[in-house]
Amino acid sequence: MGKNIKLSITTILLSIFLLTSSNAELNNKVIILVGDEIITNYDLDKEINYLNIITVGQIKELDDQESKKIAIDSLIKDKIKITALSNYNNIIIKDELLNNQIIKTSRNIGFRSLEDFTTFLKFQEYELDEFKKKILLELKWNQLVYQFYKNQIVIDKKKIDEKLKILIAEQKKDVEYLVYEIFIKNSAIKELDEESEEKLNENNVVEELPENKVVDEKNSEIIIEAESASYNNKKNSIIEEKSIEKEVEVETNDQIIIDDVIENIKEEGFENTAIKFSSSSTAQQGGNLGWVSESKFSKVLVKSIKETKIGSITEPIPISGGILILKVGDKRVEKTNIDLDKEMKKLIDIEKNKQLSNFSTNYFNQIKNNIKIKYFNE
Repeated sequence: MGKNIKLSITTILLSIFLLTSSNAELNNKVIILVGDEIITNYDLDKEINYLNIITVGQIKELDDQESKKIAIDSLIKDKIKITALSNYNNIIIKDELLNNQIIKTSRNIGFRSLEDFTTFLKFQEYELDEFKKKILLELKWNQLVYQFYKNQIVIDKKKIDEKLKILIAEQKKDVEYLVYEIFIKNSAIKELDEESEEKLNENNVVEELPENKVVDEKNSEIIIEAESASYNNKKNSIIEEKSIEKEVEVETNDQIIIDDVIENIKEEGFENTAIKFSSSSTAQQGGNLGWVSESKFSKVLVKSIKETKIGSITEPIPISGGILILKVGDKRVEKTNIDLDKEMKKLIDIEKNKQLSNFSTNYFNQIKNNIKIKYFNE
């Protein structure tokens, strides 16, 4: 009786084991044979997951057939490289190089730290060790190609010198202007008649104040490009258009006529007029903004400044909150100095990598042509 019970339990357990094994084989069957290397359904699913990670979700946006095709091509390439590397066990990649490449790859994907990237991999149900294997394979492959073809790399020094000359000629030039401002806020301006207002707006494009404007570092009222910001006489402060602070009070009873300001500039000079009329915090300094980089001005102001001769003033510019008049005191161009040795090395490295990439492709195709790839029906 006891023997029969034990036999029955054994039979049941064996049946469960065989059934489980059968299902596992069905779910993990071989779909491609690359030389002696196999690719299974499990490998395919894992590769799709990997590609989804390094492309930041782009693979998921494709249909199943497209994503499978890309993953299969990627797996075949890996297997061909593994086959080639199997004959060269002397290629050793230092842990430091491997870790640096992993960090670099994770940053390229968009992660600030390896810890964040590791957490993301766990969320994606992909092991860091598996990711390391992928990076290690590429590093070994690149090293193999380099060993084979390093003596065939030819650097055309004349060509590099020509590129360096172009780089020097095109190096970034920072244009700066010595600028003075007079800002008259809306509440201080005497209401224009329709003809005068129309004339003013014909000469100037009204500058609306978007959210990505900020004042200059010297606490001016001038509108300048920035990542986030507003319009105020205090650095990086955000306020509403109608609540502009001013350090120089203008009597509200004495409404200002813009033509009078222009006439006063002609008679008493820009600086004295700024002290007398400007609502800006720079008024007591004669509206002096100092040297300001062209890149910091809004597009409308750059256009006005460029159209104004050195020593002259712009037309009154309607901006959000009032009227702005600028004086362009001077202009200078600052060239950004470049490290010639560093740039030369960079250009040589680019040329080396370009040639090695071509060698890598040719070598890969040679190996691929000598490897039999067999597909099995799913």
